[in-house]
Amino acid sequence: MLIQALVVAAALSGGGQQAAPYAPGGQERVAPRGDYRDSCSGAFVNRGRLYADCRDRRGEIRGTSIELNRCSDYEIRNNDGLLVCGPVRGQWEDRPGGGGNGNGGWNGGGGSWGRNSVTVYRDANFRGTSMRFNNEIPNLANSGLNDAISSFELRGDWEFCTDAYFRGQCRIFRSDVSNLRSLGMNDRISSLRPVRGGR
Repeated sequence: MLIQALVVAAALSGGGQQAAPYAPGGQERVAPRGDYRDSCSGAFVNRGRLYADCRDRRGEIRGTSIELNRCSDYEIRNNDGLLVCGPVRGQWEDRPGGGGNGNGGWNGGGGSWGRNSVTVYRDANFRGTSMRFNNEIPNLANSGLNDAISSFELRGDWEFCTDAYFRGQCRIFRSDVSNLRSLGMNDRISSLRPVRGGR
C-alpha cells in the first residue's frame, strides 16, 4: 500500500525534465521550467504564450515569446535572445510590426510592442524584474508587479493609476522615470494604459 502511494505521488509530482503542463484555458501565470531562466528575465504567461526578455550573444535584451502548447515535449531554451523548444522557434516581440499572432501583450492586442509600449521595473533606475506592455492593463494583480513598480521606460504617453481599473490617483507621464519615489507613486501603481492621441 505504501509503495503504491509513493508511485502515485511520484507521478503527480511530474518528475523529470518536462515543461510545466499547458492549461487549455491559458490562465496560468507561472512561467514553465527551462534553462532560458538563466539568461531571460520578466517571464510571464498569458493566453498560452510565454513572454520573456532574453539576452542574446551580444549581451542585448530582446523581447520574445513562444506558444506553450507546442513545447509540451521539449524544454524551453534561449537561442541568441529567442525562445525555442526542440524544433519550434518563438517570435520576436520587440520588433516594430513584428510578432503578429494576435495574442501579444496581457490583453491579447497586437503581438508587437508597436508605437506605444512601456517597460516597468520592480526597482529604481530600470533594474530588477521587468515586464513590457503595449495595451492597457486594468489590473496588475496577476502580473507580480502590482504595487511593486519603481521605474519605467516609455514609448508614447501613458497614464498610471494607484488603484485597479484606472481609479485612485492617476497621472500621465510622457518620459521615462528612473525613480517614482519623489513623485509619490513608488510601489503604488495598480493599472496603466496608453493615452489616446499621445505621441
